Amino acid sequence: MFSKHHDTFIDLSLDLHEPQDWKPGVLRTLDYASKVTALAYEPIAGLLAVGTSGSIELLGKPGVACKITLPDLHEVKLLHISPSTFKLLCLDDHDELHIWDLSAYGHPKLLVTTRFDQSKTLYLASSITISPSHSHAFIALQTGEIQTYDLECLRKSSYYMPNMWTLYEEKMAASGMPEIATRTSGIAIDTLIHPRNLNLLFVVYGGGVVLSDLSERTTLRTYELVYPPGAPGGTGYGASDILVHRRPEATCMAIHPSGHLFAVGYADGSIAFWAIEDEDQPLLVRTLNDLDVQNIDAEKLEAHLAHKDKPPISSEKEPIFKLSWCSFSNSSDPRGGETALIILGGLSLEDSPGITVHWFPAFNPTDPPATPSTAPLHPYIRSSMRSSVDALNTYFYNIHGTVHDYLLIPRGSPHFAGSFDAISILIVRESVARTRIVEAYEFPPPSLVHHQDAHHESPDIDDEEERDTLDDLAKTLKDLQMENEPRRLLLPGYLGNGTSGLLGGEIRTVTKDAYSSLVQTDASRHALCLKAGLAWSDPVEHISKYQPPRITVVWYADLSVQVWDVSAQLLHKFKPDPVDCDFPNPLPNFTIDTNIVLMAPSVAPKLPTQNHTIQYVKLAPESLECAVVLSSGIIIVYRLVPPPGTLPSFEELPDPELVSLKHISPGADSKFTPYFALLPTRGQVSACAIADVGFLAVAYPDGSLFVIDMRGPTIILRHSIKAKSRHSIGIHMSTEDAVICLEWTISPVDKDERLALRLIAGHESGTFDVFTFERSVNFSWNPTNEVVKFDGPVHPLGVFVLNSKNGSRCPADRSRLASALSDSSNRSAVLLVVAGSKGARCNININGDRIGRVEWSHKMGKVLSVQIVQKLSSYALVAFTENHEACAYSLPNLDFMHNLILPPITYLPISADETGDFFAWTRNPETGLIRQATYGTLFNFRRVETPPEIDFLSTKPVIPAQPQPVSMGPTSILGSWFNFGQSVTGAQIDALLGGVDRPVPKQQPRPPPLDNDHSQIVKQVAATQNTLYDRLTSALNERGQMLGDLEDRFNSLESGSRSMVDQAKKLAAEQSAKSWFKF
Repeated sequence: MFSKHHDTFIDLSLDLHEPQDWKPGVLRTLDYASKVTALAYEPIAGLLAVGTSGSIELLGKPGVACKITLPDLHEVKLLHISPSTFKLLCLDDHDELHIWDLSAYGHPKLLVTTRFDQSKTLYLASSITISPSHSHAFIALQTGEIQTYDLECLRKSSYYMPNMWTLYEEKMAASGMPEIATRTSGIAIDTLIHPRNLNLLFVVYGGGVVLSDLSERTTLRTYELVYPPGAPGGTGYGASDILVHRRPEATCMAIHPSGHLFAVGYADGSIAFWAIEDEDQPLLVRTLNDLDVQNIDAEKLEAHLAHKDKPPISSEKEPIFKLSWCSFSNSSDPRGGETALIILGGLSLEDSPGITVHWFPAFNPTDPPATPSTAPLHPYIRSSMRSSVDALNTYFYNIHGTVHDYLLIPRGSPHFAGSFDAISILIVRESVARTRIVEAYEFPPPSLVHHQDAHHESPDIDDEEERDTLDDLAKTLKDLQMENEPRRLLLPGYLGNGTSGLLGGEIRTVTKDAYSSLVQTDASRHALCLKAGLAWSDPVEHISKYQPPRITVVWYADLSVQVWDVSAQLLHKFKPDPVDCDFPNPLPNFTIDTNIVLMAPSVAPKLPTQNHTIQYVKLAPESLECAVVLSSGIIIVYRLVPPPGTLPSFEELPDPELVSLKHISPGADSKFTPYFALLPTRGQVSACAIADVGFLAVAYPDGSLFVIDMRGPTIILRHSIKAKSRHSIGIHMSTEDAVICLEWTISPVDKDERLALRLIAGHESGTFDVFTFERSVNFSWNPTNEVVKFDGPVHPLGVFVLNSKNGSRCPADRSRLASALSDSSNRSAVLLVVAGSKGARCNININGDRIGRVEWSHKMGKVLSVQIVQKLSSYALVAFTENHEACAYSLPNLDFMHNLILPPITYLPISADETGDFFAWTRNPETGLIRQATYGTLFNFRRVETPPEIDFLSTKPVIPAQPQPVSMGPTSILGSWFNFGQSVTGAQIDALLGGVDRPVPKQQPRPPPLDNDHSQIVKQVAATQNTLYDRLTSALNERGQMLGDLEDRFNSLESGSRSMVDQAKKLAAEQSAKSWFKF
């Protein structure tokens, strides 16, 4: 029944009645990677490219992010960033090659789309290889042919390499050698440019590896691994064909930083180490666990043959999928010093997934004995090489999920195939619902670095015996304090949210004091180092500066919770100041990992035997106390207090449903400390509300309600509805009239005008209960005996208590609690607005007279969420529907005002705050995870709504000099220098591959980023500086080339002093090399 005094209440929606008062708009659209298919990194600029299905995300320094959409939305197969041309290369799964110019201001420009499979048959590309020293790309086709593409001129070059493995097999067959050819032996898998000689190219075929001379167009070496009968190889003695010759298929390759030896991975899980100058026998063939598997162990072979009737023990291994060979800048050794070999694959089927890292000693041979040798490689050098691939130590990155790929992040050099001085590693692994996500870790692992330091500092035996016992103890304690596990690194939001599996989130405003506490981020958190580009936002006239601080609390499939800063002030960076932070800006110090609590010995035995997921999270906007609601019905409460220096012992609480968590340490660097958990074992939570004054209310489907005074903590109210039947269990529990909506307030009720702490509980049927709590003389809080009841709309979605005079909220916060305890006489009536699935009601003093009512129109569709929004000093009720509409109603009369059309973004409930800003979540139907978030507002007036312009050219890489060949050892060693001719420059390679008809490279025009006079002056000064810098760089490059030429002359002098026998062998090898073309 409507109150006859409702006209006495002012119109709270005075400035929202006109259509022009509303302006829905999207401010940002945020994508999250759920299936990463390719990665690329340019180390000089610090630019990361992430490929997915139909798009590429470019990530630089904070605030620099750019999305590129492929023309045909095909899946990205390969990605490369060419430092020399500053272009992005993408090969999709339809074998189309796309090239973008990264120097274009604002957004990368698509330059060309081409394909090497003109007939669209079987000429599929297997790999693309680029060099930082020249502008050509080598494209390996599955036919075994190698084609080249000119990235500077944007055309296919005339230089072509036939299937060299087929030529090798034909030569072997003509000489009478037995054939071990397979259908895949001639497939080109990968190409690698020699790290110190651009004229040498390795081609990995299924049958083996071919080393070719580009300028001479000849095959120099062919490396083919053949196991003799009886050798275990990678499959072990259980192989059915162990008594015949076997040739495992090559899968990948990595070159030692010295350029004198390399490693080849094979499909049987073995790795062969080869010296470049010896194609006859590998230095070592090993698996992850066994050495010299190319040799025959007679005893083991006989034992196997003696029990051949028994089923063999399975030793099947994964293929070696990928190899990288790293050296580090802390070594002055020109051959690379101690190195690390990164191995993906080679694990047994029962092993946990991950990546293996072998730490190798330096290859630095001393003077050999003066004994002549006619072998291709001096025995002493061979022995030194063999010793350099005996692992000093091994580390295993244990990864949860199948590892699909990895990418090393170098400190700053693009040379050595992007593996020199790596400081971190990105790992692409499989996650829930077959998603592919990225994790980042510190590299190299600290345990290997500590081992290296200990290896160099190890004293002599005599000194070891004389060491004092206290020194030994001190060293032991120091080792124990060292962190041997590599740190997990923070990723940009595009990758980080996809890694954890975003499930949902809630946006809300917070007080300025609470916001100040949140943004005090600890700088000690380690993040992936990306530093490319600058982001510029155009100024917005009369920008709305007085926006309240906003945060978004998001939760993930890995049971973690994170806080995002989504304040409008983050976007208020305009020219000439660049954008300097991400939006949203994750606050890593406010991450909650509930796994720490769930696995604690004091909690784990009490948990129900079911999988846990986060249902939602409630955060008090003033006190920042956080309640994490799990699908199992467990509530974990966290407080924003620093953990004590010494953790207290476990404390038993008087209530059996409560478990103290104060003895559990928070996660690493997290400022949220575990406080207590509610474990009532009553099923999934149906409603939860947390108050800033320290109270928590939780309801369950059986009709039970718990109210907890968090000062204890202690349960001060257990309220339940008697079951209709004593046998009502299981499904019958859902027939109870459960509480599905809770709201804390400090306000009066009808016939009780006192300000008091009250809890409003809404049932599914539309019945509402109001519980009142009072403080006793001993300062404890208890509920009163009287429970006020009233009727409202069925299936309530939201409850709001407003001041009737100004429309402001009446929450249970500290200021209102102080007013209630002081018995203030300044009491004004409140308005209760309740919205449900069928309509909304507005009452005076919660349960008093009804002054407004509305029933949703059937044309609206299903209402998903509701919110009371504020613009200036006016308020309105907004209902968000499944038809992507927002229906606005006046307050307090609930008259329909406007129907606002929202972008077609989601069918999930929209999370909106009190100012009309909202997040809409788009879920991937296959995985159930959020793949896109849309941040928008109902009042898009003077807001920053366009993404910033990106300028990658500001950090365009300056290529360091190409590494030059180094000697194999001291100059007295025979064969210590390359026998394959002298190294060439990148310009010479471009001229060779581009051909005589190579056109002048196209220069892409770049529009100026700033158009005012001051900007033009700045631009001219910068251009002058760039010209001077280019001249200095050119001079340094010429100096490096002169030094390289000088070294080449010394090489020639040494080569000329070799013995006549070696000269004859070299001449014979050159004459017998098979030419690709008949000149």
